[in-house]
Amino acid sequence: MILLIDGYNVVKQALMKNDVSDKERDIFIAQLGKYCKIKGHKARLVFDGGPSDRPTKELLYGVTVIYSGYRDSADDYIKDYLDAHKALDLLLVSTDRDICRHASRINVEQLDAKDFYYIMSVSLNNLGKHLDDKVANRLAIATKTSESVNKELDELMQLGSKVVPKKLEDELPSDCFSGLKGVKHNKLTKKEMKKMKKINKL
Repeated sequence: MILLIDGYNVVKQALMKNDVSDKERDIFIAQLGKYCKIKGHKARLVFDGGPSDRPTKELLYGVTVIYSGYRDSADDYIKDYLDAHKALDLLLVSTDRDICRHASRINVEQLDAKDFYYIMSVSLNNLGKHLDDKVANRLAIATKTSESVNKELDELMQLGSKVVPKKLEDELPSDCFSGLKGVKHNKLTKKEMKKMKKINKL
């Protein structure tokens, strides 16, 4: 799936700040690159401005980063991209009402910036926990100092080292699915089903 992301909109919503530093932007790009690599998504991250009056692109951490240039805004670039690529497996990530209305008119699903950031953060956090658990399990096996067998103690050690990972949908905010969570699939409209399928890919 292609994630078309309204860059400053998402970063500002995630950090709850009006001004975003270059460092904060770069950290977000690195996180997004890691997330997309794990999930197998492609990301087009669009920011206002840049080094030229026309749109410029660069590949950072596997993410295609686009600067709209000074002639057009990021909003203009995003709308043009939506129009040209609406037939693709595409998800818009933005809270900008004008962009979201445009996407809705051409039947492209969109996800709120904060919801996306939350999903990405939970996925990266769960990956970290999963890797930590694997390392902990390896260390637990490697540090056994006795050849003796104590069945009860060995079972307790095994139980203690197991961690049941939470499902992403159990950790999502209740409004993330815009009223779709908990609704039976046969009660959803075609548009709602389409959105649910895209969100489930995240």
